[in-house]
Amino acid sequence: MGLEESFEERERSITAALRANQAGIDDRTGKGASTEDVVEKELLRPYLPPFYDCGKGAVVCADRSTEQSAAIDRIVFDRRVAAPLVYSQAHSVFPLEMVAGTIEITMHLDATKLRTDIERMHPLRAMKRRRFIVPEPGTRTRARLVTLDFASPRSFVIGLPADPTWDARTIAQTLRKIQLDLGAPTHVHGLYVIGIGFFYTIPVETILHPMYRIGAWTGPERLFRFADEFRRAFDRWESLQPLHSVDLSSYVAGEPKLLAE
Repeated sequence: MGLEESFEERERSITAALRANQAGIDDRTGKGASTEDVVEKELLRPYLPPFYDCGKGAVVCADRSTEQSAAIDRIVFDRRVAAPLVYSQAHSVFPLEMVAGTIEITMHLDATKLRTDIERMHPLRAMKRRRFIVPEPGTRTRARLVTLDFASPRSFVIGLPADPTWDARTIAQTLRKIQLDLGAPTHVHGLYVIGIGFFYTIPVETILHPMYRIGAWTGPERLFRFADEFRRAFDRWESLQPLHSVDLSSYVAGEPKLLAE
């Protein structure tokens, strides 16, 4: 068996597992959770770089710490940077400073659901202001707070097509139109329509290049192309500089007291 055949066989196995959940679980919430678990186990965790993890939940930023984002099916985060503000296997709250990516997962993917998924992630793409504690030049113990415009979290959508005959060119055109309609800072790094293709938004260096062109892999290697791009997206994520740390102090109100001197 060649590699391409192996990828096809694995994709069929994943599809069968998802279809079994679809047929065997009546509860809508349970069906959604079960679907997400299969995708996490088969398509996310095997390809995350070291020190990265993922979990379901919402994102908050220091500027508006009382306003949580919509719940995202999976948040990819860097364990080296921080811990969730609130942790639960079912739903966590992540500070923006540790968030590297967002993933929406669906069992019935069509044009309408694709737009809903991208719209859900759209506000997080605009959350760029992150707070860091950095060394004060010329000192050994002092540090200062800086606020920087950081890269927007990577965005992915994974799903089974509602129509297994959904045309790949139509999918690409739909993905492009949705992003054009929403405008900046929308950028879907990858859309994996299981059994049909892996679609990606071609990045642009300057405004002289056309926005939101869509490339696609529609052959038996599509699962591999998704996995390769998914890992690369986080391999290239910017890490903390040496001796730098994120500042989470503004997420919770309060001031310290000097009790002895």
